[in-house]
Amino acid sequence: MLSIESRFATKLARAFKKLAAPCQFIPANGNPAYSRSVHLPPTEIDRSNEYLLEPVHLAEFLAQEGAVTADDVFELNGKQYRITQLNERDEITVSFVYLEL
Repeated sequence: MLSIESRFATKLARAFKKLAAPCQFIPANGNPAYSRSVHLPPTEIDRSNEYLLEPVHLAEFLAQEGAVTADDVFELNGKQYRITQLNERDEITVSFVYLEL
């Protein structure tokens, strides 16, 4: 029998996949590209830096689909994006700041 935590994690992963879109993920370490889920939450302005009020673009990935590191690239809707900086990590997802190439 599965524990409550693992059942909860499975349900959250399913909910994430409903919100996410499939993308082509290209690891920076040279491994072959593969398809995985990405969710792009609404863009927000970073108010922690009073001198640079640029919008911050975040990409969330499901942790169980593989590792994500800085300099990885993902392609979505014909555009490529480079992952730059870790934003947040939990048991289910990992989110990074990204830039459009």
